[in-house]
Amino acid sequence: MIKKTITGLFPTHPWKLTVDRAILQQQLLAETLLAQANGYIGSRGTFEEPALEGIPSCEGVYLNGVYQEEPISYGESAYGFATHNQKMIQVPNGKRITMTLDGEPLHFTEKTGESIRTLDFRNGLLSRTQTWTTTSGKTLHLHSQRFVSLAIQNLMCIRYEITAENFSGPLTLTSSLDAGYDFQVNKDDPRVGRLSIADSLRLLNNEQSAGFNGYLHQVNDSDFVIASVAFDEFSVDVHSNNLFSASSLLEQHYELNLTEGKPVTLYKWIGYSHSRDLDAAHNLLQSLKKTIQQEASLGFEQQFSHHKQVLEDFWHNADVVIEGDEPLQQGIRFNLFHVFQSTGRNGLSNIGAKGLTGHGYDGHYFWDTEIYVIPFLCFTQPELARKLLEFRINTLDGARARAREMAHCKGALYPWRTIGGSECSAYFPAGTAQYHINADIAYALKCYINATEDESLLWQGGAEMLFETARLWLQLGHFNPKREEQFCIDGVTGPDEYTAIVNNNFYTNSMAKSHLLFALEMALRLKTHDKTRFDELAHRIHLEPEELSSWQKAALNMYLPYDEALKIHKQDDGFLDKAVWDFENTPKDKYPLLLHFHPLVIYRHQVLKQADVVLAMYLLDDEYDQEQKKRNLAFYEPLTTHDSSLSSCIHALEFAETGDYETAYDFFADTVRMDLDNHHANSEFGVHIACMAGSWASIIHGFAGFRARKDHVVFNPYLPKQWNSYQFCLRFKDNQLKVTVERNSTHYELIDGQAILIKLGEKMIHLSPSCPIHHEIQSKEMFA
Repeated sequence: MIKKTITGLFPTHPWKLTVDRAILQQQLLAETLLAQANGYIGSRGTFEEPALEGIPSCEGVYLNGVYQEEPISYGESAYGFATHNQKMIQVPNGKRITMTLDGEPLHFTEKTGESIRTLDFRNGLLSRTQTWTTTSGKTLHLHSQRFVSLAIQNLMCIRYEITAENFSGPLTLTSSLDAGYDFQVNKDDPRVGRLSIADSLRLLNNEQSAGFNGYLHQVNDSDFVIASVAFDEFSVDVHSNNLFSASSLLEQHYELNLTEGKPVTLYKWIGYSHSRDLDAAHNLLQSLKKTIQQEASLGFEQQFSHHKQVLEDFWHNADVVIEGDEPLQQGIRFNLFHVFQSTGRNGLSNIGAKGLTGHGYDGHYFWDTEIYVIPFLCFTQPELARKLLEFRINTLDGARARAREMAHCKGALYPWRTIGGSECSAYFPAGTAQYHINADIAYALKCYINATEDESLLWQGGAEMLFETARLWLQLGHFNPKREEQFCIDGVTGPDEYTAIVNNNFYTNSMAKSHLLFALEMALRLKTHDKTRFDELAHRIHLEPEELSSWQKAALNMYLPYDEALKIHKQDDGFLDKAVWDFENTPKDKYPLLLHFHPLVIYRHQVLKQADVVLAMYLLDDEYDQEQKKRNLAFYEPLTTHDSSLSSCIHALEFAETGDYETAYDFFADTVRMDLDNHHANSEFGVHIACMAGSWASIIHGFAGFRARKDHVVFNPYLPKQWNSYQFCLRFKDNQLKVTVERNSTHYELIDGQAILIKLGEKMIHLSPSCPIHHEIQSKEMFA
């Protein structure tokens, strides 16, 4: 059972996160939480000036999908082990601005005066108010604003306004492009990556002129070339400009004459781009320079207006309003903001487990995308959900190659963790063995097709991906004569990484069955709609009717472990034979278990890191009745440590679905403020993206009881007693629906679209734009 309290580290606000100078020793955490991104550029929420020694800090600017490959070193290797890690890298930092007054550098220290930073989720603006007083008594006030443009992929903007409060005189301001900033040292935690800009980039060229700094780098041992630029503009004439150029630092030194009470503003325009075409690399820097110059000509306010409009559209579609619980209101908006800004938008990148907020997990993409993020996007931002699925389609050839390496003569096996499409997991029991990644991707595709009816994606690679991943199950599993010819899948690991290399993991088998049936359904649909086109696809991938029949046979005969005495689904064939972990005598400081016990010690016990059977109950909810879900939940939750940040949201959802609302609320409070309160004590290395998206599911699928069926939607709403009401919007088949849940009634309004069919209890109701529904809540009604 989980019950976390709100730390009070940051003041609560429904739309903002504010950090003041009082949390100096939490600077690493603040840098993560205040991070900004646009799906391509990610920037940690650091100060403009570098941190002084002794102040914990990790600078970071990242480009989604840009990585360095490095060999994985094994003391003892074996065939098929992943050979190379793909690591998200730091790129040159264009945020850097420093000032010197009377020879005294102005840095953030414990003695610094007023210091407040605020991230506004509504508009993505990070504002900073800072006051310095020198030893001679001169006081300087800073007000800065910056954003990473959601309208222009390559652009970051800073407005840096300084005011002399009690003096007039000279000030030296240095604006830099830094390609040599310090790296964060790896700590003894497998969830934390290693990062060093010096180890990642090789200088190809730099360019410098008055007000302009530019670099061109090649990522070591790769074909990635990165251009980075920064332009400076002032609101007043500057008296002199001295340039400094080095291989890892470009500086513009400005001498400003300040007048008491009159602000001087620096506008800094920062740009990034990359290419994998080495032949065209020499044009990359000049092209980026021209682009950013053009964008700068529009001015800060107009660029900010364009950026802000993107977020206004997002919140119109995705906002969740909670009345009466400000801490959780802050949490859900903070979470959705980070998910949105970290999502890759070009079909060539994805969303990392830490988003673009830090280097945890080396920036890798996991199954988190398909099971946690894409369902949220399907019903709020379907165009982004499609882009994430396109990433998997675009890396299908790599998945085919991995399948061959794993002795599968056909089909595709997607990597457990990756950036560019190759397997990067060095620990196969909790990596490659998680074959359920294939079914997870199929689940996400099914969710998207059901929510949008966008079958064009199937013809544009989605069906090929679906069929190639489905056919792998017949290579992996077998019809077992000892189990009455049921289809069994051996030697795999499910979502629970505290139980590895098992036979017939319930989640894996259940999701494989769903995968195969969905693939069959789509094959029939596509063949019916356009037989010629389907036949061309089938011919290209050598898909024969006999193979489709084998999919159906395997699905209908899938073995799903069940214990008749306990009346629960067994997590796998051997789970119930193990000794139960000694929870009573395990001190709190020994969690998470993975940092304090050898994997074999953990594997030989009944103990879970996260939801496994319980997760299957949620994803395949219409296959199991309420009583079965209750029994599974009652058995497995006490055995679950929730050491994974992916666990609480699923338990919140399932406890809500089965009627234990108090427990559901406790789990939801944990998941929705996981990073704001640093519940897992590792948010300084990046937020927990899956947990963030999962907090949306906890409300929408949990408390509101939303389910999307083929031709209608289902609601079974509940209002937690701690709240006055809550409201959200969903998109479903070209319709947008607004739902407001109050104490004794729920309101359904169609704000865009023609009509939608809603099931409330046993009633089917047609909702049209002219006829909103006011539904009285008499008692809890079960899903259908």
